[in-house]
Amino acid sequence: MYTELFKLCGFEAEEIEKEKPRIDKAFKIVGIGIEDIERAEDRIKKYFDIELIGVRKVLGIWLKQLIDLALAREERKSLVYICFPPAARHGLAAMLTSEEVYCHSPEIVIDVVLGQIFGKIDPILEAAEEHGMPPGLAMCSLNQARLGAIVNGIAPIPNVTLTSGQFCDQSPKTDELLHEVYGIPNIFVDACIDSPWDEYPEISLRRVQYYAGELTRAREKLQDALGFEISEEARTEAIRGYAKLWWAMQQVWELNRNDPVPISQADLGLFYWMIACPERRALQDGPQIIGTLAREVKQRVDEGRGVIEKGAPRVAWMASHATDPSIPRMFEEVGLAIPVSVFGWISPIEMVKSKFTAPDERIAEAELRFGFYHSTSAAIFRFKEICKAWDVDGLLDAYSFSCRASSFYPLMIKRAMEQELGIPVLALECDLYDTRDYSTEALRTRVETFAEMLRAKKVAKE
Repeated sequence: MYTELFKLCGFEAEEIEKEKPRIDKAFKIVGIGIEDIERAEDRIKKYFDIELIGVRKVLGIWLKQLIDLALAREERKSLVYICFPPAARHGLAAMLTSEEVYCHSPEIVIDVVLGQIFGKIDPILEAAEEHGMPPGLAMCSLNQARLGAIVNGIAPIPNVTLTSGQFCDQSPKTDELLHEVYGIPNIFVDACIDSPWDEYPEISLRRVQYYAGELTRAREKLQDALGFEISEEARTEAIRGYAKLWWAMQQVWELNRNDPVPISQADLGLFYWMIACPERRALQDGPQIIGTLAREVKQRVDEGRGVIEKGAPRVAWMASHATDPSIPRMFEEVGLAIPVSVFGWISPIEMVKSKFTAPDERIAEAELRFGFYHSTSAAIFRFKEICKAWDVDGLLDAYSFSCRASSFYPLMIKRAMEQELGIPVLALECDLYDTRDYSTEALRTRVETFAEMLRAKKVAKE
């Protein structure tokens, strides 16, 4: 029934046969039937570049993550759900200390696998709307996926949630709801985005120490919840492994500077979400898969092949769509080359050697250097920085209107880009986690107009 699907996702016949009992159990829990499998096969062939082995393999990791999530209660002793954006290194360290720990963000698995691959995320979101997160109130659909997956029995009840509130204030409220309804203990990591407007890219000692203290306290509470101490060796390995994934992916981003752009953002998004919210499989298999992808993309560059014609207007965009690969494909169909994502590229500001020695202080400083967890002015700084560093013709700011953390400054970014850099910006109101209130076709007209304007500007410069 599902052999062809798994082959498309990089599985060998022997691996499919070996994993068959787990696949059957997980698909029953999730409610994956023959129609869903056929739809997934069609979507993979339509939206993803399965000529690339690296893309097939990362699709395979996502299918494995869905199976791991559905069977987590049966196969692991302790379940920890970390919200997105995650305290990723704490989760990885806990898993590296004990094989009995499952730690992941179920909402990311649900969005990518049931959204992008199977195209059936709506029932999950509707379940959340019927159980405490009603529609029409700008509820974050990523958090709805978290609640809906538990309500529908896809994500088993965890032992504890680790919730990072340094960027998003809706995630802590969601986990408070889970605590009240299901009695799930919560551990919160807090921070205050309150730096002076022009402080960034400097990072104040006060900010680092406060955030580091929150990370330390959260780790101590997580150890109490799990019943064991997270080893120093595991913490070091988690920090290095997390960094290794990000650095490995920069090879691919740099190859995307070429014209024509050799790989689609639809494919790169699969890697971004794997790295941004990593777990055991990503840590073990991710670097090798990224290495395979880099070699394949390099070959395309050498052959002069791309996903869009050479000379097309080049635009930066904010972040990869979590649930709908048709969105980035539509951008390419109207003639826009998207070489880089603001959230995926490592800035030179993030490459500064840390003056801190304590692990939690080093993590806190790294998170703040990312900019978007620092302040609104830092976010605007990062948008300007990437547009200059990548010499783009425009910025496509496709932002989530239901994301309280990022939906209030698009017009500020637009003004800064256009007035200070002379770079046109299309602020495109959508939702990276839910397409029920709009569609690819509904966005196409505005994007087509933007693309035509950028083409005219390029011609005028020549």
